Amino acid sequence: MILTQFQVINFRNLGSLTFKPVAGLNAIVGPNGAGKSSVLEAIHTLSAGHSFRTRKPRELISHEHEAFTVSGLLKDRQEREHRCGMKRSRDGQIELRMNFEPIHSIAEISRAIPIKALTPESHELIQAGPTVRRQFMDWGAFHVEPDFYSQWKRYKRALSQRNQALRVGVPDAEVVSWNEELALSGAWIDGCRENYLAQLQPAFKRMLEQLSNDFTVELGYKRGFSIERSLLETLEKNLRQHQRFKTTTDGPHRAEITLTVGEHPAKQVLSRGQQKLVVYALHLAQLEVLHQQGDRHAIVLCDDLASELDKSNVALVLSLLASKPTQVFIAGTERLEQAENFEIQSGGLLPAIG
Repeated sequence: MILTQFQVINFRNLGSLTFKPVAGLNAIVGPNGAGKSSVLEAIHTLSAGHSFRTRKPRELISHEHEAFTVSGLLKDRQEREHRCGMKRSRDGQIELRMNFEPIHSIAEISRAIPIKALTPESHELIQAGPTVRRQFMDWGAFHVEPDFYSQWKRYKRALSQRNQALRVGVPDAEVVSWNEELALSGAWIDGCRENYLAQLQPAFKRMLEQLSNDFTVELGYKRGFSIERSLLETLEKNLRQHQRFKTTTDGPHRAEITLTVGEHPAKQVLSRGQQKLVVYALHLAQLEVLHQQGDRHAIVLCDDLASELDKSNVALVLSLLASKPTQVFIAGTERLEQAENFEIQSGGLLPAIG
């Protein structure tokens, strides 16, 4: 789907704003502090329930207001229109609607509107801990495997119950009673992730070759538990260790993607500029797999692309995005020749002049 109209009310420094983007490249231009990044955050929030900068809804609500609202008009490949919206309040309440009907999970909107954000913090995919890379991996698995979300919820519920039992020190039998449920859903998640990364690897290699021929990066996978035994066997064998630490230290919640150059972690040997290219190659590869596996396209948000890459690489990334039927929003202080332009002005977003 693509956004054909977007509205935001009382989000960050945006009061009331409505605009109609084009299907291809949209550049949101204006001076620093005008609200360009806030527009991208609002679009991301409509899909994910949070912005790419914070998961705290209070930080997204404009000062002196009690709630923000974001809503969108969407068009699918059959030219059918859909509407979705979200309202979040300072007291933590959230209202979600899809085609005028209330819904109970943001996952329904997320599946309808895949969002891929490329931001100045994107290098954390390499520099930060494994949580960021798990989230990257699970974004892809969620959008290509319909059952991933339900299995992930099942796993998280069992993990929470087992960890609670470990924390309070209940008898062994009560802890072990959660092993089978955890192992069944965990094995499914592990297999799904492995299959997804097998699809991602060749796409990543192609994208990185197009962005740079100066180095190669190998993509690997650590499952989060022993490769020599099943998850159920691992949970049984390491029960005393889990009791000592009062938490389950084995399972898919400890998995991660590895990025290596030769025998060394990529973050140790690649420059900041090279790391940015690797990150962009990974995100572009995800877009390709999404199209290959589900014949779908994500909406791509690029925040301050020109500050992240030099001019030649900006042009290359834009050309790769433009070669796909992908809707792109680019925020920056300067207009880009490749994109339709919108300009931040007081009271709303207007077509740029000139």
